[in-house]
Amino acid sequence: MKATAQDLKSFFYPRSVAIIGASSNLDSISGRPIRYLADNGYEGAIYPVNPKYSEIAGYQCYPSVAAVPAEVDMAIVAVSVQRLFDSLEECAAKGVKNAVIFTSGFAEVGEEGRELQQRLADLARRSGMRICGPNCIGTANLPGKVIASFSPIFDAAKFAAGPVGLVSQSGALGHGLFTFAAEAGLGFSYVISSGNEVDLTTADYMRFMVEDQATRVIMAYLEGWRDGEEFFTIARRAKEQKKPILILKVGRTQVGSKAAMSHTASLTGSDAVYEALFRQTGVIRADDLSELVNMAIAFVPGKIPSGNGLAVVTASGGAGILMADHAEVNGLVLPDLDGHTREELNQIVPSFGSTMNPVDLTGQVLNDTTLLRRAMHTVLADPRVHMVTVMLSTSTGQLAMQIATDIAAVAAATDKPVVVTWSGARGLAPAARQLLKEKGVPCYDTPGQTARALSALVKYGQFLNRGEEGPALATGSDKVQSVDCSWLREVTTPALTERDSKKLLQSYGIPVTREGLATSAAQAGELAESIGFPVCVKVESPQIMHKTEAKAIRLNLGTRAEVEEAFREVVANAAAYNPQAEIRGAVVQEMIGQGTEVIVGVNNDSSFGPVIMFGLGGIFVEVMKDVSRRIAPLTRAEAEEMVAEIKGYPLLQGVRGRPAGDVGALVDVLLKVSRLAVDLREDLAELDINPLIVLPEGKGVKVADALVIKRA
Repeated sequence: MKATAQDLKSFFYPRSVAIIGASSNLDSISGRPIRYLADNGYEGAIYPVNPKYSEIAGYQCYPSVAAVPAEVDMAIVAVSVQRLFDSLEECAAKGVKNAVIFTSGFAEVGEEGRELQQRLADLARRSGMRICGPNCIGTANLPGKVIASFSPIFDAAKFAAGPVGLVSQSGALGHGLFTFAAEAGLGFSYVISSGNEVDLTTADYMRFMVEDQATRVIMAYLEGWRDGEEFFTIARRAKEQKKPILILKVGRTQVGSKAAMSHTASLTGSDAVYEALFRQTGVIRADDLSELVNMAIAFVPGKIPSGNGLAVVTASGGAGILMADHAEVNGLVLPDLDGHTREELNQIVPSFGSTMNPVDLTGQVLNDTTLLRRAMHTVLADPRVHMVTVMLSTSTGQLAMQIATDIAAVAAATDKPVVVTWSGARGLAPAARQLLKEKGVPCYDTPGQTARALSALVKYGQFLNRGEEGPALATGSDKVQSVDCSWLREVTTPALTERDSKKLLQSYGIPVTREGLATSAAQAGELAESIGFPVCVKVESPQIMHKTEAKAIRLNLGTRAEVEEAFREVVANAAAYNPQAEIRGAVVQEMIGQGTEVIVGVNNDSSFGPVIMFGLGGIFVEVMKDVSRRIAPLTRAEAEEMVAEIKGYPLLQGVRGRPAGDVGALVDVLLKVSRLAVDLREDLAELDINPLIVLPEGKGVKVADALVIKRA
């Protein structure tokens, strides 16, 4: 059952915590929560529960939850799976609102465990008690000082509260990420190990953090997601709140995907679908832990650039060139500085330096640190500059402290992002780097780290500036109003024939070729003459979906004799390819004139519903895999983005004398396919339009071949 942010208030801020199965050994899994709560200053009531003890660590210990003489907001459950259900039934009878279950031995271990997990889910639903886990390390609310966890990291250090919320579908890795990020200077509001998510899910925790005032940036380690519609809802609300969501999503590769399926019993799903999801929802995806942390560091100051113009201020020409290379790779631009900016810089930069971008102050900055401060102020005032990075390397001691102090002062006086790229600062100038960290100025070791972090800020800024837009319909007189597809349910084979597939597309206003079915060679010849040469001939069989593989298609036939011969050939080849196939005859179809072949497809994902795919057709999609994807329903802007983002887009714009394609008509087809996919999501498993011929601008598009596969 979905939990609202208000529902989880008592989960994150419990007034009382019972530790069921509490141990007098405060270094054990069931003893640490008592110590962590006490040592971190938790101000609520702590109730150890274990019939073996009368007192633990100075707290009265109770034989059962029922014996606790007050309400219990949260139970931390650290008992064996054999004792778990009796303990939870006692909690339910007591009216305990929330439970964090450390116990393992559920869906992650096989069928018997899955049955126990279902029993646990039924208990949660029946009692109304909200459950984190099972098989989790627990949760930490740093502002509220509620450490409901057994993780030994809380032995090692006291962690500062801050604006970053983290939810992880891996316990150990999530807490490792937490400590790694804390060492880098990030402060956290909440750290949640979600475990097997029998009740509360990653979506519930993210929903809470989106509304929570203590959280400004949301991080997640994600293995899978159950409800695609809910992801869109949470992301829309996060956009309204201007809270970036940064995700490390694993399972990109086949090996990684198989591993994720067994880990915490989470299904990963197709990585391409997640890529589409993140593009549409403005989620920033990281490739590894360090990149996730570096991105979060960039977002914490809350300064989002209005464009991608980067100014580089450096004391090393070589460092500036390296930064320029990384910037371009990551979609950043080093703009030419305007005339006024250059004039001012000429008064600051030594004559042997450079007032271009990168701005090279040379080693003279070691003699006069004011050069750096003045140059930063000057470039930040340039309207073409949306962010600045200062590149440093060998400064040490008091000089480094002065430079860091000046950078922090300039950064505090601007709304534009200011970051530092300081190679060697960890060893040469640790105090200066610590000062930058304390002043909230992001500092990175390498130009590559800086460029990727700033690129994330730019992408998020572009997402925020994108207007809200609802699902779009195609333009023109053939705009779809309502479609009767009841006949589709009467088709008994999993795959529709090409003609029936085109019939479905045509009912949505998508242009298809002129064609007809022939059951004899003579009839094929008659059809060809009525359609007009040239034509092609294709076998019609529900069991033969890929005609080229069956050698059951002939193209560019110019005479009746060729057509009749082609009919006999494709029927014979089809029968030889699949002797059990039902051969209904052959389709005689017009050949389409000059155009660009593209593919439009639909795959009905189990979590996210219909996913629309677009790319160049023919061998390009098979070999180059140059495609774009979005989850339906599409907006017009998303359909236009899909077309423009493939590498082959210049072919549609017209190159080397080729005419530009009718991109507007192509976008309309994507929108119509999106509408079809949403309307028929209960009936449609897959759709391939390959090829769709994009004719020259103003002449439209036409479906040359199509395949529809029904849901089982």
